Amino acid sequence: MLDSWIKVLDPNFISAELIGSAGAEKVVTITNIDFAECYDEQSKQKVKKQTVFFEETKPLVLNKTNAKALKRLFSPNSDNPADCIGHKVTLKVESIKAFGKQTDCIRIKEFSETKCEDCKKVILPASGKSVAELIDISKRNCNGKVLCVACMKKYKESKENE
Repeated sequence: MLDSWIKVLDPNFISAELIGSAGAEKVVTITNIDFAECYDEQSKQKVKKQTVFFEETKPLVLNKTNAKALKRLFSPNSDNPADCIGHKVTLKVESIKAFGKQTDCIRIKEFSETKCEDCKKVILPASGKSVAELIDISKRNCNGKVLCVACMKKYKESKENE
């Protein structure tokens, strides 16, 4: 008898279930992007799929969403997947609706440990901007300070009230 649903998953690749429930995160370092052989549910055959390999855990088969995220983060001006190698990313479990049912999936997110100079919280992507873009905006608009979005708004309001 099957004693775990995780055994149904391909043991050669990371899955959302191995990271945790929705909201769980794992920081990993990209070591390679290449093709790997995996089992395809639709064709019921082994096929080669684009895969991202990590230093800390099993590889992840790339879907279009995660491939676009990697391109946006590390090679927006080129078409070279090798631009990603050596960079850290956050694998985040998100609950999505796919094929008519709710399911957990892995999304590749930008990794950041940059903290806001005012509130000391880690700066996260916001308003469609990466952490690097937010830092640049903050430095330009807040007298060289590195601030999160909330603190940038407070800074702007304080300058308007002066």
